[in-house]
Amino acid sequence: MIVCVCNALCERRCQERACEEDCRTVGCIYRGLGARVRCGKCLPFMREIFAAAKEGEVDAGPALAALMPGATAQP
Repeated sequence: MIVCVCNALCERRCQERACEEDCRTVGCIYRGLGARVRCGKCLPFMREIFAAAKEGEVDAGPALAALMPGATAQP
């Protein structure tokens, strides 16, 4: 699913970036993906993605699940 139309950022890529150890803020998600906040309509959802990642509530693929013990792999 597209999270940010302005930057064409999909939810999975944002989740993966948010789960990385060096991602400490919502802005780090954008910067890590070579983007920046433009219109701001995606910020509420991006905050949810960030919070879920830091709380270990992200549904992750097998590679990401290996990096995050609390994440659950999708079939």
